[in-house]
Amino acid sequence: MNYVNRLCKLREKLSSLPCDVLLIEHPTHILYLTGLELSAGKILVSENQTCLIVDGRYFEICNQQTLYPVILLHESSLTNWLKEYQLKNLGIDPETTTFGRYSFLSSSLSSCTIIPIPSPLQEMRLIKDEQEIIYLKESAKLALEGYHYLKTLLQVGVTEAELAFELEFFWKKKGAKQLAFDPIIAFGFNSSKPHYRADKEILQANMPVLIDIGVVVHHYHSDMTRVDFFGNVSEQIQSIYSIVEEAKHQAMHLCKPGTLIGELDNTARSFIESKGYGDYFTHSLGHGIGLDIHESPTIRRSGPFSDYPLQAGMVITIEPGIYLKGVGGVRLEDTLLITETGYEILTQ
Repeated sequence: MNYVNRLCKLREKLSSLPCDVLLIEHPTHILYLTGLELSAGKILVSENQTCLIVDGRYFEICNQQTLYPVILLHESSLTNWLKEYQLKNLGIDPETTTFGRYSFLSSSLSSCTIIPIPSPLQEMRLIKDEQEIIYLKESAKLALEGYHYLKTLLQVGVTEAELAFELEFFWKKKGAKQLAFDPIIAFGFNSSKPHYRADKEILQANMPVLIDIGVVVHHYHSDMTRVDFFGNVSEQIQSIYSIVEEAKHQAMHLCKPGTLIGELDNTARSFIESKGYGDYFTHSLGHGIGLDIHESPTIRRSGPFSDYPLQAGMVITIEPGIYLKGVGGVRLEDTLLITETGYEILTQ
């Protein structure tokens, strides 16, 4: 990973922001800039200086593995550095910096204005570089292998929880660091609960089986959802499967540079609404994916990125769904790489 290049891009963006120094506390943003996985830490970035502040658990590791000056965290280390810089404006990320931290900085830096600024790293991370794409493809490939393995275990009497356990064991044997999230393995009526967690439900004949899984490879996440019919399922389940499948197809057909992100959700949602199930599609169409399982952009009809065009290098999920209490649910999801001419399905 070219961390120096990422820092240079951040500094270029900093020149157009109303602050002298940007405080970065989000662990994933720190990972993106340094390659360091820290549960706690801070980076201070100005147009010509960068400083990493960590506690004693990470001090030696960071000194060995980063090019930036490293300061050992204590009560006054952050404010001392900022006072030494004599800054007038400090930018903080309102989604990460707590009110307590904001209050402390405001009282400690009386001559400095604290300015909430949405992190420019959020937008930087929208476009994946070549190495990130390689890791995302590896993660998607392992997720798909896990799905095919689970299918071999589907038999009457097995529980959702047993499949979740077997999946984690399978991935760990393959070298995966961790799961992207707790597997959603839902039998029968449980499939109508979008974020259900695998439990003690026993697989019986003629049940729909919803499998939503993802794994982490080199810090990069995968995400995919399939619905299988274990025997004969109701005509209504078969019908909503066909509707969701077509909605997904229509949205994916639009996936190419220049398409507005909100149009993807609008297209899939409008089709589902036309079939009378609009009230049962209860979440956004998808999301960005990378170092986080859910990252920008959110694929939604209206919202912060709805008027933002797709660009080559974005990696997103497309996952329409219909959920009927007492009947069951269907969600179909793939992870897509936006290319110069269209898209590539990574989870296929």
